[in-house]
Amino acid sequence: MRCKSARWAAANSVVLAAAALLTACGGSGSGDADNAGGSPSKAAASTAPPSRPASKAPDGSSSGKAAGGSDSTPASSACRTSNLRIAAKNQGEARQGVGSILITFTNRGGDCRMAGFPGVDLTTNYGKQSVDRNKQEVGIPFTLRAGRTATADVVYPFNNTGGSGVHVTALVVIPPNETHSVTAPVDLSLPVSDKPTGRLEVTPVFKPVP
Repeated sequence: MRCKSARWAAANSVVLAAAALLTACGGSGSGDADNAGGSPSKAAASTAPPSRPASKAPDGSSSGKAAGGSDSTPASSACRTSNLRIAAKNQGEARQGVGSILITFTNRGGDCRMAGFPGVDLTTNYGKQSVDRNKQEVGIPFTLRAGRTATADVVYPFNNTGGSGVHVTALVVIPPNETHSVTAPVDLSLPVSDKPTGRLEVTPVFKPVP
Protein backbone atom coordinates (compact mmCIF):
# COMPACT_ATOMS: atom_id res chain seq x y z
CA MET A 1 0.00 0.00 0.00
CA ARG A 2 2.88 2.37 0.78
CA CYS A 3 4.58 1.56 -2.55
CA LYS A 4 1.37 2.29 -4.45
CA SER A 5 0.99 5.66 -2.67
CA ALA A 6 4.61 6.52 -3.37
CA ARG A 7 4.20 5.70 -7.08
CA TRP A 8 0.99 7.80 -7.26
CA ALA A 9 2.70 10.77 -5.58
CA ALA A 10 5.67 10.56 -7.93
CA ALA A 11 3.43 10.40 -11.01
CA ASN A 12 1.33 13.29 -9.74
CA SER A 13 4.42 15.45 -9.18
CA VAL A 14 5.50 14.83 -12.81
CA VAL A 15 2.04 15.96 -14.06
CA LEU A 16 2.18 19.09 -11.92
CA ALA A 17 5.67 19.91 -13.15
CA ALA A 18 4.57 19.49 -16.79
CA ALA A 19 1.53 21.72 -16.19
CA ALA A 20 3.70 24.39 -14.61
CA LEU A 21 6.07 24.27 -17.60
CA LEU A 22 3.19 24.65 -20.09
CA THR A 23 1.75 27.54 -18.09
CA ALA A 24 5.10 29.32 -18.08
CA CYS A 25 5.47 28.87 -21.85
CA GLY A 26 1.92 30.08 -22.49
CA GLY A 27 2.43 33.18 -20.32
CA SER A 28 5.58 34.15 -22.22
CA GLY A 29 3.81 33.89 -25.59
CA SER A 30 0.86 36.00 -24.41
CA GLY A 31 3.12 38.77 -23.17
CA ASP A 32 4.95 38.98 -26.51
CA ALA A 33 1.64 39.27 -28.35
CA ASP A 34 0.50 42.12 -26.13
CA ASN A 35 3.75 44.01 -26.63
CA ALA A 36 3.73 43.49 -30.36
CA GLY A 37 0.68 45.72 -30.83
CA GLY A 38 1.83 48.95 -31.17
CA SER A 39 -3.26 60.98 -33.35
CA PRO A 40 -2.29 68.21 -33.03
CA SER A 41 -4.17 69.82 -33.31
CA LYS A 42 -5.98 70.02 -30.11
CA ALA A 43 -7.82 66.87 -30.45
CA ALA A 44 -7.27 63.22 -30.16
CA ALA A 45 -7.44 60.29 -32.43
CA SER A 46 -7.48 56.57 -32.31
CA THR A 47 -7.05 54.06 -35.08
CA ALA A 48 -8.43 51.06 -33.23
CA PRO A 49 -10.25 48.62 -35.55
CA PRO A 50 -13.88 47.77 -34.74
CA SER A 51 -12.95 44.47 -33.10
CA ARG A 52 -10.71 46.05 -30.49
CA PRO A 53 -12.05 47.28 -27.15
CA ALA A 54 -12.20 50.97 -26.36
CA SER A 55 -8.86 52.67 -25.72
CA LYS A 56 -7.84 56.08 -24.46
CA ALA A 57 -6.91 58.67 -27.06
CA PRO A 58 -4.08 61.14 -26.40
CA ASP A 59 -6.50 63.99 -25.65
CA GLY A 60 -8.38 61.95 -23.08
CA SER A 61 -11.33 61.09 -25.29
CA SER A 62 -12.48 57.52 -25.41
CA SER A 63 -11.97 55.66 -28.64
CA GLY A 64 -14.47 52.93 -29.17
CA LYS A 65 -15.90 50.89 -31.98
CA ALA A 66 -15.29 52.40 -35.40
CA ALA A 67 -18.30 54.17 -36.81
CA GLY A 68 -19.40 55.81 -40.02
CA GLY A 69 -21.85 53.63 -41.87
CA SER A 70 -20.90 50.11 -42.91
CA ASP A 71 -17.16 50.40 -42.29
CA SER A 72 -15.63 46.95 -42.42
CA THR A 73 -12.05 48.06 -43.11
CA PRO A 74 -11.50 51.41 -41.41
CA ALA A 75 -8.89 53.78 -42.81
CA SER A 76 -5.63 53.80 -40.87
CA SER A 77 -4.51 57.41 -41.41
CA ALA A 78 -5.91 60.57 -39.89
CA CYS A 79 -7.71 63.10 -42.07
CA ARG A 80 -5.32 65.82 -43.24
CA THR A 81 -6.18 69.51 -43.50
CA SER A 82 -5.02 69.53 -47.13
CA ASN A 83 -7.67 66.91 -48.00
CA LEU A 84 -10.54 68.63 -46.20
CA ARG A 85 -12.81 71.43 -47.30
CA ILE A 86 -13.64 73.30 -44.10
CA ALA A 87 -16.47 75.80 -43.84
CA ALA A 88 -18.39 77.54 -41.06
CA LYS A 89 -21.98 78.79 -41.03
CA ASN A 90 -23.65 80.84 -38.33
CA GLN A 91 -26.95 79.15 -37.46
CA GLY A 92 -28.17 82.09 -35.38
CA GLU A 93 -29.97 81.65 -32.07
CA ALA A 94 -30.39 77.91 -31.57
CA ARG A 95 -32.19 78.27 -28.23
CA GLN A 96 -32.86 80.98 -25.68
CA GLY A 97 -29.71 83.09 -25.43
CA VAL A 98 -27.47 80.53 -27.20
CA GLY A 99 -26.22 80.75 -30.78
CA SER A 100 -24.65 78.01 -32.89
CA ILE A 101 -22.02 77.83 -35.63
CA LEU A 102 -21.89 74.70 -37.79
CA ILE A 103 -18.40 73.65 -38.91
CA THR A 104 -18.25 71.17 -41.81
CA PHE A 105 -15.33 68.95 -42.85
CA THR A 106 -15.78 67.54 -46.37
CA ASN A 107 -13.32 64.82 -47.38
CA ARG A 108 -11.80 65.58 -50.78
CA GLY A 109 -9.23 62.76 -50.53
CA GLY A 110 -9.32 59.05 -49.73
CA ASP A 111 -10.95 57.44 -46.70
CA CYS A 112 -9.42 58.68 -43.45
CA ARG A 113 -9.97 58.61 -39.71
CA MET A 114 -11.36 61.36 -37.48
CA ALA A 115 -11.85 61.53 -33.72
CA GLY A 116 -11.98 64.15 -31.03
CA PHE A 117 -12.16 67.93 -30.99
CA PRO A 118 -11.09 70.47 -33.58
CA GLY A 119 -9.08 73.43 -32.42
CA VAL A 120 -11.05 76.66 -32.90
CA ASP A 121 -10.15 80.34 -32.47
CA LEU A 122 -12.45 83.26 -33.20
CA THR A 123 -11.13 86.23 -35.17
CA THR A 124 -12.78 89.35 -33.71
CA ASN A 125 -12.36 93.11 -33.82
CA TYR A 126 -10.64 92.73 -30.43
CA GLY A 127 -8.21 90.05 -31.60
CA LYS A 128 -8.21 86.25 -31.34
CA GLN A 129 -10.30 84.36 -28.80
CA SER A 130 -9.90 80.63 -28.16
CA VAL A 131 -12.92 78.34 -27.93
CA ASP A 132 -12.98 75.77 -25.13
CA ARG A 133 -13.91 72.11 -25.58
CA ASN A 134 -17.26 70.90 -24.33
CA LYS A 135 -16.07 68.57 -21.57
CA GLN A 136 -19.43 66.82 -21.41
CA GLU A 137 -18.94 65.41 -24.90
CA VAL A 138 -16.71 62.49 -25.97
CA GLY A 139 -15.09 62.15 -29.39
CA ILE A 140 -15.80 58.74 -30.96
CA PRO A 141 -13.45 57.63 -33.77
CA PHE A 142 -14.97 57.02 -37.19
CA THR A 143 -13.96 56.62 -40.82
CA LEU A 144 -14.74 59.62 -43.00
CA ARG A 145 -15.35 58.21 -46.46
CA ALA A 146 -14.27 60.08 -49.58
CA GLY A 147 -16.82 62.77 -50.46
CA ARG A 148 -18.61 62.60 -47.09
CA THR A 149 -18.95 65.49 -44.62
CA ALA A 150 -18.43 65.43 -40.85
CA THR A 151 -19.54 68.25 -38.56
CA ALA A 152 -18.81 70.03 -35.29
CA ASP A 153 -20.71 72.79 -33.50
CA VAL A 154 -19.56 75.93 -31.75
CA VAL A 155 -22.06 77.29 -29.23
CA TYR A 156 -21.78 80.92 -28.17
CA PRO A 157 -23.71 83.45 -26.08
CA PHE A 158 -26.18 85.13 -28.41
CA ASN A 159 -26.03 88.90 -28.48
CA ASN A 160 -29.54 90.14 -27.74
CA THR A 161 -28.42 93.26 -25.86
CA GLY A 162 -29.12 95.57 -28.78
CA GLY A 163 -25.47 96.69 -28.91
CA SER A 164 -22.91 95.90 -31.59
CA GLY A 165 -20.96 93.66 -29.22
CA VAL A 166 -17.79 91.83 -30.24
CA HIS A 167 -17.80 91.32 -34.00
CA VAL A 168 -16.62 87.86 -35.10
CA THR A 169 -15.44 87.72 -38.72
CA ALA A 170 -13.91 84.24 -39.00
CA LEU A 171 -13.12 80.92 -37.35
CA VAL A 172 -9.58 79.55 -37.44
CA VAL A 173 -10.10 75.77 -37.46
CA ILE A 174 -7.59 72.95 -36.96
CA PRO A 175 -8.99 69.46 -37.65
CA PRO A 176 -8.44 66.75 -35.02
CA ASN A 177 -4.95 65.25 -35.16
CA GLU A 178 -3.64 68.08 -37.31
CA THR A 179 -1.47 71.17 -36.92
CA HIS A 180 -2.44 73.09 -40.07
CA SER A 181 -5.38 75.48 -39.84
CA VAL A 182 -8.00 76.85 -42.21
CA THR A 183 -9.71 80.22 -41.82
CA ALA A 184 -13.45 80.02 -42.44
CA PRO A 185 -15.37 83.33 -42.77
CA VAL A 186 -18.38 83.84 -40.50
CA ASP A 187 -20.40 86.82 -39.33
CA LEU A 188 -21.81 87.17 -35.80
CA SER A 189 -21.48 89.19 -32.63
CA LEU A 190 -20.93 88.29 -28.99
CA PRO A 191 -22.35 90.34 -26.12
CA VAL A 192 -20.05 92.64 -24.18
CA SER A 193 -20.51 92.46 -20.43
CA ASP A 194 -18.55 92.57 -17.19
CA LYS A 195 -20.46 89.44 -16.12
CA PRO A 196 -20.42 85.92 -17.56
CA THR A 197 -22.58 85.92 -20.68
CA GLY A 198 -22.70 82.20 -21.47
CA ARG A 199 -20.57 79.36 -22.70
CA LEU A 200 -18.28 79.50 -25.73
CA GLU A 201 -17.51 75.86 -26.56
CA VAL A 202 -16.90 73.48 -29.42
CA THR A 203 -18.15 69.89 -29.67
CA PRO A 204 -16.17 66.92 -30.98
CA VAL A 205 -16.40 66.12 -34.68
CA PHE A 206 -19.46 63.97 -35.41
CA LYS A 207 -19.64 61.31 -38.11
CA PRO A 208 -21.92 61.86 -41.13
CA VAL A 209 -25.53 60.83 -40.74
CA PRO A 210 -26.18 57.75 -42.96
